[in-house]
Amino acid sequence: MSHPLLHRLRVASRRRLSPLAHLVAGCVAASSLMLASAPAQAAGSVNADAYNSLGSAPLRQDWMKSLDGATPLSRVSLPGTHDTLSIHGGYSTETQQDYGDSAATLTAQLDRGIRALDIRVRVTENQYFTVHHGVVHQNANFDDVLTKAKAFLAQHPGETIVMRLKAECPVGSSGGIGECTNDPSNVSAGVIATIFEQYTKKYDGLFHKASVTRNSLAPTPTLSQVRGRIVLGTFGVTEKDGSASYSYGTSGFHSHLADDWKPSDDDAKFEGVRRNVDAAIADKGNDWYVTYTSATSPLLSPSPAEWAGGYIDTTAGVTTYVAGQNIRLMNHLNNTVAPGRTGIVMMDFPGWALIQNIVDRNKGDIVKGSHQGLWLVNADKSYVNTKYGRCLVRGPEFDSSKTGGLVTQRACQSTPPVSHQWQAEQPTSFDHKGYFWIKASNGTCLTVPYNNGTPPSAGTQLFWWGCETRWFSGSQMWNIVPTKVEVAGSSRTAYAFVNQWTGLCMAVDPATATVAGGPVTQDVCPK
Repeated sequence: MSHPLLHRLRVASRRRLSPLAHLVAGCVAASSLMLASAPAQAAGSVNADAYNSLGSAPLRQDWMKSLDGATPLSRVSLPGTHDTLSIHGGYSTETQQDYGDSAATLTAQLDRGIRALDIRVRVTENQYFTVHHGVVHQNANFDDVLTKAKAFLAQHPGETIVMRLKAECPVGSSGGIGECTNDPSNVSAGVIATIFEQYTKKYDGLFHKASVTRNSLAPTPTLSQVRGRIVLGTFGVTEKDGSASYSYGTSGFHSHLADDWKPSDDDAKFEGVRRNVDAAIADKGNDWYVTYTSATSPLLSPSPAEWAGGYIDTTAGVTTYVAGQNIRLMNHLNNTVAPGRTGIVMMDFPGWALIQNIVDRNKGDIVKGSHQGLWLVNADKSYVNTKYGRCLVRGPEFDSSKTGGLVTQRACQSTPPVSHQWQAEQPTSFDHKGYFWIKASNGTCLTVPYNNGTPPSAGTQLFWWGCETRWFSGSQMWNIVPTKVEVAGSSRTAYAFVNQWTGLCMAVDPATATVAGGPVTQDVCPK
């Protein structure tokens, strides 16, 4: 049985038809549409936009709350920070801008849109976790991290934080050069697991419980299941002799991981970053993708800051500027028109525009409110206005010839009469250019009045009229733009129908929205 919106099993043209949105593209199976998220708008142009400018980012404390709760968390594009609290230790160790100790830096990151964390911990006094990067204590402990995260989520309950937790020091022995040593040095993996579980009990309800259950990985949750929570991506420790392992986290979290932290050169590093991000964009499934833009060097040069922000290289008397990973990725996202999520991107010294680029990749999952120009399409072929709940109707004929008439709206009926039934169809007798007819049950087409060849203004009532089968007629051709709306507390896909000729959308006339037989007009499209 064909879907009521798309009558034919065809792939729509990928040509961009309107600045408002891309066409419906994909295939129809039963009553579902395969729809892609909208591409992000370009943000940033210079290095300072991509690097070390977190403080210039606008506050993005609630950007996730408008996303569809049914979205798998793995399909959300999440900006993150590598070694989230590494703000001490000098150029070879520091990876983030310093906004204060005791995890005050974490609060600054969360306020500006960061939602993925990389926390490295050392055992202290056989009972606590303190935050380290190698041997350097970062003047914060795990209580600081969880207290700040809890406070943020309490104030912004629509948000979710994803955390990668790592035991920074070797288990069961002293650390080597550049490595930290637990206190005591022989602390076992079992003790480390127990300490972690004590934190989850102390902060009961803060973590997504399924992700912090010992040796049981959680399935990927939907966003609605974990709003106001921390989702643990991964944490694991193994005894020195390999006799036992303890794991926590989310299944498949590192199934697509790019973390070449000691690359051969800058180009090789970015090639790995680009490949993983592009794979995430192309993948329409629900796999996790995690990409680290961070890197370091065995000889400590370039430093993490130079890998991220670029540096001047002088070799054999020749001086060149080597672009950092951050601006490379920002430019790549700006120039990548293909829609799709990036996955999780873990960065050193992120700039405001790079964060914005990643967040904006989620626009296709934003749930909008009702609008007179947005319509639900039901399996019974009725088109229901999201704002007024009225149904699209093939109204009275112009005359006894019954060749055309007015398009109106009325109260919907449990079993829609044929005058309430419509379907989208692409013509076969000429090049439809990716547009659709909207056909009434009597085979006529939704039409904008010809108006002596001048595109009529907003507020003009629409007609039903015989379909032009000989050539492309813009007054009968419609771009179908999907969006998500909240209806009765849940998310549904609704559609704007944009006329090719006028660029205006099919809409209910607000002045007569409650009047049976009130006009359906063309009006300014919803944003």
